[in-house]
Order: sequence, then C-alpha cells, then structure tokens
Amino acid sequence: MFFDQLLNQTNGPLLERVLSFTAARHKLLAENIANADTPDYRQKDLSVDAFNQMLQQRAAESDSAPPGTVGFDDIDEAITYPNNGILAHDGNNVAMEQLVSDQAKNALMHNVIVELLRQQFQQLQAALKDHVS
Repeated sequence: MFFDQLLNQTNGPLLERVLSFTAARHKLLAENIANADTPDYRQKDLSVDAFNQMLQQRAAESDSAPPGTVGFDDIDEAITYPNNGILAHDGNNVAMEQLVSDQAKNALMHNVIVELLRQQFQQLQAALKDHVS
C-alpha cells in the first residue's frame, strides 16, 4: 500500500503509459515493414498527436487533483490507417523510408522514457535506503 501510493505520486504512471504506447507503436511499425511486399496491405499506425493530446489533458487533470487519484491506464491508443503513402500497383501503400524514420524516432522516445524511469527508480531506491544524494 505504501509503495503503491509512493509510486503513484510521481510521474511514474505517466511514463509507464508512454512506454506502453511506444512499445505498441514499434510493434505496428515493424509489422508494416514486414508487410512491405504484401499485395493490398495498408499500413497501420498509432496517432502520436492524439495520444499526446490525451496525455496532456490527463496530466492537467492530475495537477489539480490529490496525488495518486488520477490514473493514466485508461488512455487508449487507436490504430489508424494513414493514407499518406503512394499507392503502389499492387495496392500496397507502405512507404519504407517513412516507416524506418518513424521507427527510429519511436525507438529514441522509448529509450528516453526507459532512462527517465530508471532514474526515478534509482532516486526512490536511494530515498528508501536513506542515502539521498
């Protein structure tokens, strides 16, 4: 109970949700790359802008609420089917260059969030050991 309250008072739940989003998006981007030669395949993605907007709204709610009362678990990511790629002769709209670029950006975001969570847990560990630096 104490640890649950301690973790929910930090930005840990928000970071966990972003980490989950980047993992789900990475999976979809890899699926798109794997299906680059599949006829009639339409690429899928998760809307980063929509997710960020929902996350910002929830963070604003969290700022005005008592610590740990507003969660981030119910923020949904909806699969979209972007039409920004060129439709090939086989009906496929996968744009490989864009996918690789999106995957690299997504991986960087994922790594940043992992590092932020790691640092947060190190601080909690130091506080619990009573060796705050």
